[in-house]
Amino acid sequence: MKFKFVDLGAHGFVIEPRYWFWGWTRSGRVVGRPSVAQALVRARSYLPRGWNFKIWDCQRPRFVQVLMIESFRKRFRALHPEWTRSRVVKTVYGFAARPTPTVKRLDAHRNGGAIDLTLVDARGQELYMGTDHDDLTEVAALDYYETKKKLMPRELEARDNRRRLKKAMLRAGFEGLVAEWWHWSLDK
Repeated sequence: MKFKFVDLGAHGFVIEPRYWFWGWTRSGRVVGRPSVAQALVRARSYLPRGWNFKIWDCQRPRFVQVLMIESFRKRFRALHPEWTRSRVVKTVYGFAARPTPTVKRLDAHRNGGAIDLTLVDARGQELYMGTDHDDLTEVAALDYYETKKKLMPRELEARDNRRRLKKAMLRAGFEGLVAEWWHWSLDK
């Protein structure tokens, strides 16, 4: 499938191309399908006045997917040296899609239909979400703070910010990924 991609920075979003900063890509632009850009503009209208999205990643070529998976594999091996190879592989693919030659789903990063982002306030300050992008712990789960009892003040802040993000994204037609609060996809 061939897709047209648009520069998401041209729509006024804050762009922080993580994989470019890490040296995995040559371009500092973040691009996605036009339908994703339009839905993000709509989602932004559901945020408090002056707030915006900071976008880390959208369309991702296969070679970047391969680099990301290798990074995840190394991180899990370092964090859990006692794990078997098969457990590491299974866990990695709980966070990342296999880098197959082609992807037919519209809502995939490779096709510009999935986006990794967070919220910034009217001053452009990133809001606290409880973890960073590409965190590989259970705390990164979209509804992690919803299931936890007796939250500390900082956890309440993360929960409330994730709720704001989730509400705007769902209202605009995106679907979240259970394991990652920052990952949203659109199949249109």
